Amino acid sequence: MQRSYTLIFVLFITLFVQDANGQTPFMSQNFAATTYFNPASVGFGVNNKLHAFYKNQFAGVGDAYKTIGVSTDFKLFKQEEGESNHFGMGVQAVSEKVLNGILQTNYISVQIANRIFLNEKQTSYLALGIGGTIISRNIDKELLTFGDQYNSGRLFISSSSESIANIPVKFASSVGLLYGQSSPTQFLQIGASGYFIERNTNDPSTINVNQQFQFIGLSNFEHQIWYDKTILFHADYQKRLESEYYYAGLALGFPIYDASETIKRLYVGCFYRTKDATIPYIGLLLGKYKLGLSYDIYQNDMTSANLHPQTIEFNFTTLLSRRKSENLITLFD
Repeated sequence: MQRSYTLIFVLFITLFVQDANGQTPFMSQNFAATTYFNPASVGFGVNNKLHAFYKNQFAGVGDAYKTIGVSTDFKLFKQEEGESNHFGMGVQAVSEKVLNGILQTNYISVQIANRIFLNEKQTSYLALGIGGTIISRNIDKELLTFGDQYNSGRLFISSSSESIANIPVKFASSVGLLYGQSSPTQFLQIGASGYFIERNTNDPSTINVNQQFQFIGLSNFEHQIWYDKTILFHADYQKRLESEYYYAGLALGFPIYDASETIKRLYVGCFYRTKDATIPYIGLLLGKYKLGLSYDIYQNDMTSANLHPQTIEFNFTTLLSRRKSENLITLFD
């Protein structure tokens, strides 16, 4: 039965991949939300989980850009002990608002992945995933005012606001590959993914959309050091429709001791996004809860133009069941 599932899965991926354009959320804590960037990562954590994030971008220059996202992922099918072939599923919803909601974009994604363990101890695996996304954009015309709307003498000529067409719904597909390895002292993930958008021929966009699909490569690594502390490293490369950049950094995890036996850590670190920002980060791992707060310090021309943009991002993750693993408890899992 598992072989049949795998065969159907591989055939579906072959039919799914097409050449188009794509985009994922623009986040400052990519390492806390791998499921948004690689469909092969869904359903393979130690527990089923729920994740949410909020990002207020360029708050210092008005209500410019806000992003809210929520996701959940879980294992599919009942697993027998020692079984080496597992399936997982994830669902994500993201809402982006520009200029207090004048332009709003909503994404809903569904992803399915298949993981195959590479050894009997099930400490390393290779996963392949696919996903589908529905993207809708809406312009709130009531929040826009054009000069020709004040021309009370017009008779047959429509105003600029009336000529704004509705933006067609788009469908995006994705495919991802992920390698993972874990032990009581170490956690490693290396993966790559591609995102593709099928654009409607009636799309009113005036920009050139005949570009290559979005590509993302990422690596997550956390290792135990000095007995009870850890060092965390993340790096990724993203080629988007509008930009291309690298993102990398590290954080140190310090244990928090209390009367309970729950693993708790405080993370302090810093990340860098090329040609854009330095991002200080503070995070908490409190048993089944994970929290992260980051602040973007921009290094572009915006800071020299008497503008003071402030970008704050908050991430929250909770596991939906108790942990049953002797491997390292990490922010990435």
